[in-house]
Amino acid sequence: MAERLLLVEDDRALREVTVVHLEAAGYAVAAVGDGDAALAACAAARPDVVVLDLNLPGMDGIEVCRELRARFAPSPGVVMVTARGSEADMVVGLDAGADDYVVKPFAPAVLLARIAALLRRIGQRGGDAPASVRWNEIEIDLRGHRALARGQALVLTPTEFALLAQLCRQPGAVLSRRQLLQDVFGTSNEGYARNVDCHVTRLRRKLEAAGLTPAPIHAVHGAGYRLGDA
Repeated sequence: MAERLLLVEDDRALREVTVVHLEAAGYAVAAVGDGDAALAACAAARPDVVVLDLNLPGMDGIEVCRELRARFAPSPGVVMVTARGSEADMVVGLDAGADDYVVKPFAPAVLLARIAALLRRIGQRGGDAPASVRWNEIEIDLRGHRALARGQALVLTPTEFALLAQLCRQPGAVLSRRQLLQDVFGTSNEGYARNVDCHVTRLRRKLEAAGLTPAPIHAVHGAGYRLGDA
């Protein structure tokens, strides 16, 4: 069965041409032009990935992303599309819960690559992968896509889930940003390194909210990140 995508883009011409490229890649695509319609479409069809424009009429992409994370569990993967290329704008989108981002104008191949990488992260929940992984008070059900900290369910995006699972598979090891980009984000482009930092920050907050204080994910200066006791 084809993966289901929802495209949220208010520019009709861009929306139509993007749908053509997505469908040509084999995806089942629905497309809407505003945030309210996006939330309704997600409730009705539960897409695997939402390609979400940041600048929408009424409810903007940031608010839509937050609503997706609050309303749906598990929530879909989110690729944020923005015309703003500054790091600050990208961080805002990631902090709202986006898994990844692309900057307009973009080549269709770039968007397709980011969607494919995100779907691989989502797809890691099944197949022949081990059923679970555990480190101290963190338990991860890989096939059910559920994570617990001190017995409390963690509400994680697909990328946060994949990142935590990767760290739990190698506790005590320092994983470089380059390694995490390759293993979790599916890219060797170090321009996405800030993406890793933003997701680690969000993940640390969620672990601390679940009672793991301080969060056991540590930054190793100039090297990367390590899961383990301080």
